[in-house]
Amino acid sequence: MRTRLLTLLASTLLSSSCGGGQPAAPSDRLLIVVNAPFSRSAFLGETIANGAELAIGQINEAGGIDIGGRTVGLRLERVDSALSPETALDNVRAAVEEGAALILDEGTGVDASWPVASEARLPICIVYQGGIGLVDPEERPNVFRIAPTDRGVGFRLAEYLIPKGLRVAFLHDDTAYGQQGAAVFAEAWGSNPEAVAADVTVPSGAEDVAPQVLEARRSGADALLVWARPETIAKVIRAARSAGWEAPVYTPPAGEDPVVRQELFDHPEWVDGLTFAGGRMTAEKGPGPFLDFKAAYEEAFGPDLVGVLTSAGEEVVQPPDYPMYPYDCVNVFAAAVAAARSTDPARILDFMRQVDVQGANGDERGFNELSHEGVVDDDVYFAVFHDMTYAPVDDDPLSSTLPEIEQTR
Repeated sequence: MRTRLLTLLASTLLSSSCGGGQPAAPSDRLLIVVNAPFSRSAFLGETIANGAELAIGQINEAGGIDIGGRTVGLRLERVDSALSPETALDNVRAAVEEGAALILDEGTGVDASWPVASEARLPICIVYQGGIGLVDPEERPNVFRIAPTDRGVGFRLAEYLIPKGLRVAFLHDDTAYGQQGAAVFAEAWGSNPEAVAADVTVPSGAEDVAPQVLEARRSGADALLVWARPETIAKVIRAARSAGWEAPVYTPPAGEDPVVRQELFDHPEWVDGLTFAGGRMTAEKGPGPFLDFKAAYEEAFGPDLVGVLTSAGEEVVQPPDYPMYPYDCVNVFAAAVAAARSTDPARILDFMRQVDVQGANGDERGFNELSHEGVVDDDVYFAVFHDMTYAPVDDDPLSSTLPEIEQTR
């Protein structure tokens, strides 16, 4: 009841300046910093920033956030982490110096940057990486996450693949993303070692991953689970298919990144059958809320073109599922500011744990007070590619109930 009341309070305060004609634009604006790999993973960085910018624009256009006698708005600053923990840490230090009120972070470098932000009572919201240790309410009280957790993805993959009787070769790169995946894989498959044929590390900078793919093939595996950055996923698929190995390939959310399809555009048939686990775009309320969010997103930024065509020559469009997480995080933050009736960082941080809003997909979105997570593990679904677009699989109880989202124009 406390959370519900605070949500209603936040909604009232957020919209109180909207009556009686066009609301005035707020003069004071709290700074939100997007710390993301714009130079190394442009699609990921841009979609994170776009999702945040959409929420900020809507909040400001509605008149901003009423904090009791004063109205504040929001503004966005993008900083490039370049997938470097050191750079990400420097960016957070600079954000603290600038007086930032919120950091939206892809996840790189959070292990090092959270204490700097915590000292300033500055909340960090992770919107991509799902590593188990990144979020810890006791040790890292200022870190939150709205994105599927690796634990949720890993255990859902185990739940989906092990009953199929597949012997999986697990390939992961040596980035933080791959190492975090390896940790959850060991936990998720620990009770079923007979389902694991090989555990192979792939150097993230390697141009040729054929030796690692050959090792996996020689292990007797009949399926590949690749937990790596998109570029490495594409290299593994190319190496396997070039060698005539048709084993099915499964991935975490990175498998839907347009880079995978861009790298394999010359052999679109190699993408067919690729299956990834990700956060579902639609909820029990049906596809309406997400389609409304998609329309608003594409009106603001245009469709996110993948850069490949279907066999019929249609342009492929990436649904804005990555942007919905930063969008939701900004709205939860705004609700916390309104409920706190203050711009004091300590008060805002406290209310971050207590409010929720309607998310982009229609779900109630807020942070679990015990875990600081905003996406529950059960919200992971599976989708499979065909002709450069993907649709929910039909052999998983949750996925089979979800609608297919249009991805061509």
